[in-house]
Amino acid sequence: MELAPVPFNENERVKTVIKTGLIDSPNSEMFQVYCDLAKDLTGFQSATFSLYDGNNQCSISSSGRDEFVSGSISDKGVNNICAYVLLDTEPLLMPDLRKDPIWKNHPKILNGTATTLGYAGFPVINKDNYALGTLCMKHPKPRELSQKQIELVKKITSNMAHLLDLHIEQKELTSNKVLEIINIFKQKFPGFTISDLEAFLSLAANLDILEINASNLLRYNLCKKNTNSSFSLSHLGRKLLEDMELKPKNMKKIKIKGREADNKIEELLSEIN
Repeated sequence: MELAPVPFNENERVKTVIKTGLIDSPNSEMFQVYCDLAKDLTGFQSATFSLYDGNNQCSISSSGRDEFVSGSISDKGVNNICAYVLLDTEPLLMPDLRKDPIWKNHPKILNGTATTLGYAGFPVINKDNYALGTLCMKHPKPRELSQKQIELVKKITSNMAHLLDLHIEQKELTSNKVLEIINIFKQKFPGFTISDLEAFLSLAANLDILEINASNLLRYNLCKKNTNSSFSLSHLGRKLLEDMELKPKNMKKIKIKGREADNKIEELLSEIN
C-alpha cells in the first residue's frame, strides 16, 4: 500500500505515453468498445482504461461507471492498486481483496468502507514492451476469472496496445508528411507563402478558393480558371500533387471464394477477438 515502485523503463515509457497525445486530448471513443468487451466478458461491474505519465493516472475510457469523466487526472499515490499493474507483464488478479496478503490491509478494507472486493488489473503493453497503461476491472463482491476469461482479456489489452502504437505512428507519419510537403513547396516555389500552400491543397481537395488566393498559383500555372469562374488544378498542379505523393492510388481488388473466403473471414475476425 506504499507508493508503487517506478517501472525500470520509466523514462522511455513516459515519453511514449506523452507521444500518444491522449493525456492532453483523451479520446474515450477509441477505447470504449474494449472496456465494454472486458466488462461483458468477465461480469465485473466496471472496466477502466488508464494511461500513466510519471506521477499521474489519466483515465481515458470506462464502462460501468456512471460518474466517469474521460481525461480526469488523479495522483498515482499510495493505496493505488492499478499503479502496481504497470510493474508486470502478467495481470494482477485478486478475487477477494480481503484475503490478499498485502491488500487486505488497505485502509478501506480495514474500516469496512471498500466498494471494491473483486479486482483484476491487466497491463497494456506496447510493441516496445512498455506498460503504457492498465485495464482495471472492479466488482463490489468477490469475483474470480476463469483461465479462458483471462486469455480473452489479454487479447483485448493486446489490441488496445496495438491501437496505441498505430496512433503514435499515424501522428508521426502525418507530421512528417506535412513537413515534406512544405519543403517540396518551398524548394520549387521559394516565394510562396503558407497561404499559397493552403490554396493549393484546397484545390487538391476540390474546394473553392477566392481569386485573390489563386493569384500566385495562376502565375506559376499551377491552377486554371474555369468557365464558371471557379479554379482547379492544372496539369502542372496535378504533377506537383504526384511529387508530393498526395494523389490517391487505386485500390487493389482481390477475388476469393469457397474455403479461401472462409479462411479470410476467420483471419479478419481473429484480429478483433
